[in-house]
Amino acid sequence: MTRGLESLDSFISQHDKFVITTHESPDPDGIGAEIAFYETLKYLGKHVLAINSDITPEKYNFMDPEGIIQKYSDQYTLPEDIDVYGLIILDTNDFENIGALYKAIKDSINGVFIIDHHSRNDTPIDGNFIDSTASSTSEMVFEIITRYNVPLSYSAAMPLYAGILFDTGSFRYPKTSPKTFSTVSHLVEAGVSPTWIYDIIYESYSLSSLVLKSKMLSSMEFYHEGRMVIMYMTPEMLIETGGMFSEGEHNINIPLTVKNVLVSILIKQDINGPIKVSMRTKGDLDVADIAVSHKGGGHKNAAGYKSYVSWIETKKTVISDMDNLFSHHFK
Repeated sequence: MTRGLESLDSFISQHDKFVITTHESPDPDGIGAEIAFYETLKYLGKHVLAINSDITPEKYNFMDPEGIIQKYSDQYTLPEDIDVYGLIILDTNDFENIGALYKAIKDSINGVFIIDHHSRNDTPIDGNFIDSTASSTSEMVFEIITRYNVPLSYSAAMPLYAGILFDTGSFRYPKTSPKTFSTVSHLVEAGVSPTWIYDIIYESYSLSSLVLKSKMLSSMEFYHEGRMVIMYMTPEMLIETGGMFSEGEHNINIPLTVKNVLVSILIKQDINGPIKVSMRTKGDLDVADIAVSHKGGGHKNAAGYKSYVSWIETKKTVISDMDNLFSHHFK
């Protein structure tokens, strides 16, 4: 990935000011990469604004105790000289996926650079730093920190560890590599407590999230002789239970704990948000191309996309896509 890092060198050298951002509904990997990269650019003497279109979920506020990340809205005042800022997008290679912020600055920003580990066939590798073999964008940002000889502070190491933990599924997803463990060893040496971060992310859910989980599990539908499960998270469920969308998203992994289940699908919608489809698989069942075909992205075993049709049509599309996947895989 030397070419991508050299492209980053060039982009950073061309700008003194940057806006950095991540995808809508930010998760720990996007947030962790953003905070640590913010510190890196500041160390290099750059002026940096970290701005997201969506607010950081309350559950992940521990990653940003200084409140580095700002939320964009119609009332947010962008710098008058926004035309000299470079935009760096972390943890997504889909411009539309960063939401309202991109629409507000796309015609005035002075260049865009992507740092990401997701697969998307129409994103150019040249001129960006994209490594689809990396476990997470947080792992990639640690590589950048090392490249620039930036001292590793606890305030950068802690969110990076949370990002890697989250995006590797606690170090069990296929892209977890020796490089991943080497990276986290440095983060732990910087003072990170793996137990503390695990407890916050996975063992501190609200009571309302437990009620939401019960609603979601009750919605499960089974296909392909029980090898595929579809479950739902609707705005009505969120309103009724008071559960948080970000906490409900984790429930997609529950069906995969069953021995014969190979595919888990979550069709979800936050209150006033778009319909989204998340896909998780085991083994060689690759859903990345399905996500890309719907202008989404992801990895072989974990991918997703936004749906611009109704719930009923979304479900029909999901079932059709999965029928094709199963027929080709088990022919």
